[in-house]
Amino acid sequence: MTTILSSIPQLSAVDLFANNTTQQMPLGSYVETSDGRGFRYCKVGGTSTVAGKVYQSSALDATNYQPSGGLGVAAAAIGDTTVTISTSTTIALNALAGGYMSVDVTPGQGYLYLIAGNTATAGATGCVITLADPIKVALTTSSKVIVTPHCYSGVVVEPGTPTGVIVGVAPSIITNANYGWMQTFGATSVLFTGTGVAGKAVGSLSGGTSGSAAPAIAATNILGYHIATGITGEYALVFLTIH
Repeated sequence: MTTILSSIPQLSAVDLFANNTTQQMPLGSYVETSDGRGFRYCKVGGTSTVAGKVYQSSALDATNYQPSGGLGVAAAAIGDTTVTISTSTTIALNALAGGYMSVDVTPGQGYLYLIAGNTATAGATGCVITLADPIKVALTTSSKVIVTPHCYSGVVVEPGTPTGVIVGVAPSIITNANYGWMQTFGATSVLFTGTGVAGKAVGSLSGGTSGSAAPAIAATNILGYHIATGITGEYALVFLTIH
């Protein structure tokens, strides 16, 4: 798999409420219905989704994936498609497949690479990350990287205050560890906390009911805009703009 450009398809004879035990398409694939609602393909974490609740990526891992200062690497030449981590990590086999590696300390900083897979480590150095695209700027032992699984791999309900990237609102029940669709754009029904005003911005909740949206305030994510007045504890009509 390499990084490629693709157009936005429309859903045709696809059941948005179906979910599968096997992956049917790349994570994060975006599709739209004819009425303009947008959805991304995801894998659910260990708990089945609840319709109308806000979901996020798996929690950020500041020890094994994104430590302050980054992860050390062995030197890698231009054209190489593997990078060996020299920092001790605990990472499951292919946990990063479909995710990303960012070079955060030069040489090579600013480049993002799609990850095809990785070897397993358990409190040890030597995790080998296989990239979908070759290295563009040579890495040295001074380079540092951070990594992440795909944002739509192992999604979990937003826990009241986000600990990951907000990925959308569940339109239906997706069984734990299964694959299905997460809504990111257009009209939806979403659990709401607070008092919302039609036309005003809706954000992620900062401290409170898990899976709930709330009136947008400073330092929260903008999820969309009210279609109608939002009432606390009820499911509001919101126009999502996560995309």
